[in-house]
Amino acid sequence: MDHRRTTILKKSTQKITTRPGVYLYSDKNGKIIYVGKAKNLRNRVRQYFVGSNAVGEKTSLLVSQIVSIKTIPTDCELDALLLEATLIRKHLPKYNAIARDDKSPLYIVITFDEPLPRILFMRKKELEHHARRAVFGPFQSAVVARRLMQSVRKIIPYCTQKRRDGRPCFYTQIGLCNPCPSAITTKSLASAYRSSCKKISLLLSGRTRQLRNILERKMQECARRMAYEKAGEIKKQLDVLNMLLTHNFDPAMFVDTSSDRLSDLSARLGLPLLHRIECIDISTLAGNWSTGSLVVFTDGQPDTDQYRRFRIKTAGKPNDTAMMAEVIKRRFTHAQWPKPDLLVVDGGKGQVTAAKHAPVPVVGLAKRFEEIIVPENHGFRVIRLSPASAALQLVQHIRDEAHRFAKQYHTMLRSIHT
Repeated sequence: MDHRRTTILKKSTQKITTRPGVYLYSDKNGKIIYVGKAKNLRNRVRQYFVGSNAVGEKTSLLVSQIVSIKTIPTDCELDALLLEATLIRKHLPKYNAIARDDKSPLYIVITFDEPLPRILFMRKKELEHHARRAVFGPFQSAVVARRLMQSVRKIIPYCTQKRRDGRPCFYTQIGLCNPCPSAITTKSLASAYRSSCKKISLLLSGRTRQLRNILERKMQECARRMAYEKAGEIKKQLDVLNMLLTHNFDPAMFVDTSSDRLSDLSARLGLPLLHRIECIDISTLAGNWSTGSLVVFTDGQPDTDQYRRFRIKTAGKPNDTAMMAEVIKRRFTHAQWPKPDLLVVDGGKGQVTAAKHAPVPVVGLAKRFEEIIVPENHGFRVIRLSPASAALQLVQHIRDEAHRFAKQYHTMLRSIHT
């Protein structure tokens, strides 16, 4: 690449916005040769023109062929991530190796050609003959696609059941599938499920602002009709959507960071590598319909097949620590269940004390200041970590999952008995 062209392109980066978005590089024939996304478009594009010694051989080869730069600003990094995937699929750029690999890319597919659409993950070679199906991707790793859909499911519940046998799937009970296609018997329910799939399509198309407006209008309508419980559910969906829109999709997102989180937590606690972590939480309302949850993370990831739930038997006045002690005792009567390397309890010193007889290392996560409570000798050690700490984020993830699982079971019991 000649010096004059480099200088012109470098100067042109000064006019690029600092917003999130997608950038496209074209060659002398006007053909798009690379598509990328960035949290800050100006800073990201500038990095390509700092000198060949700084960017590496492969990037230098790409830069030597760049003649023009186009940027497309987006509202958030999620929109940039989704737009990047769409443009890579459309243009098959020479330097986006992901688009040219028949095995690696993973796509998200919504089968709108079915009355009750399914949401599937497919490889490139599986996409043939799906003209009426909505296809999103490619995503640079299965981790990205699956984590994205885990978040989407908390906003808009959908079914992952492979066989629809007339019985509602398990996820109906915990609010992640509603209505379940297996239990749909009326046109109105079928229409509601199809509408949910269309909302997911909006989100995956990068039209998050439109989806947010739809949810906000629906929440306000429910509030006007005094359907406050339904309005509250939509408010929670909006909260998850807003959190997703502010999520930092850095390049590290394309790599499974579970091992880093596990290593950090192990080092903080002075424990060997943590293969299996369990977390217990209690959900109750004035001592009624009290439930306990046990969630399991294997190698830093939720292992939902291992989740268990408990109907609390402790009677009398509400007593969180007594309930916690009961669930822990019942959990360790199951010798056939693998023993965890670490047990996390939702709560502070009282809950940790209730777990003192557990035959494994125990820590608590106190809600008020998000402190990790570690029992030591006849007292406690309090670990205060930065919100950016990988160890704290892992413990928070486990605790939040246990809380969600316990609360969903508690809500189900209340709905049955009231």
